[in-house]
Amino acid sequence: MDYNTMGKNELVGSCGVDGGMVHLRKVGEESEVTLELFGEDGKVVVGNDGQEAQIVFRVGIERSFGAALDCLEEEEAWVANERRRVVVTVVSASHLPQKDLMGSCDPFASVRMDGKEFKTKVIKRTYDPVWKEALAMGWARQCPQGEMRITLYDEDLTGKDEIGSATLDCSVLYKQKVGDEREVVLGISDDKGTGVVGKDKGMSEVKLRVRLERSILGLVAMESEQEAWVPNEKRRIVATLLRASHLPKKDMMGKVDPLVVFEQQGKEFKSSVKKSTYDPEWEERIELDWVESEEAASGVGTV
Repeated sequence: MDYNTMGKNELVGSCGVDGGMVHLRKVGEESEVTLELFGEDGKVVVGNDGQEAQIVFRVGIERSFGAALDCLEEEEAWVANERRRVVVTVVSASHLPQKDLMGSCDPFASVRMDGKEFKTKVIKRTYDPVWKEALAMGWARQCPQGEMRITLYDEDLTGKDEIGSATLDCSVLYKQKVGDEREVVLGISDDKGTGVVGKDKGMSEVKLRVRLERSILGLVAMESEQEAWVPNEKRRIVATLLRASHLPKKDMMGKVDPLVVFEQQGKEFKSSVKKSTYDPEWEERIELDWVESEEAASGVGTV
């Protein structure tokens, strides 16, 4: 919601959570959940920065009499509602060539994958730039086809001159272990496939660090996570609201004052209001009502 001091709060977007699915998760364990926000027209809300709006929180289940917990082992196989993305840290390049008559090079790097382009900043007057910039590629629900292309450019007064490029196959990037980061050094080639020779006669190259991340949209309860209800047991959902991102502009003043409303069986639970931000952070704990059976836990809650 966008908080409005003059009247009714305005809807930014909403999403649904299956309460029965939540209550099947491992009792006592919290996990981070990312949910897309949808408008009243059923379409994904697009933020002021052109990105899809989303909300992130931690959710867990408590028992009124407590329970011992076991840690779950991470699975590397893709699961339902999972997204993955590659985060590329462009570390440095070396042995770059002279590209203009002034005898200097002002390089920057461009990374393209799955139709999207991400750029580093420009480093002035160097043949061996150091960026150490992390560029997060877009989220994918399956391994993208094709390749990731890293292109080096020399910026000049009239635009840019291409130095050369290198590629990595997407299938390789998405098969590495989730969370691990590895360093890659790639040779730079021109548009004919010939290696680029630098001003110092060395072969041009670029150094990267590549990491694979995952995000689960919504909640997925695995068979190994489910715990049967026992007599006289009560359970409740405990959610720690973390943050939302890429929210849209909602008023003429060009700002949004977001708050989050959790609804469970007709009852509302509200967060605090964050003023003038498209990327609010809360770190607020919200405790929903106790339920006494699996049947009572069923149904969809909304955020």
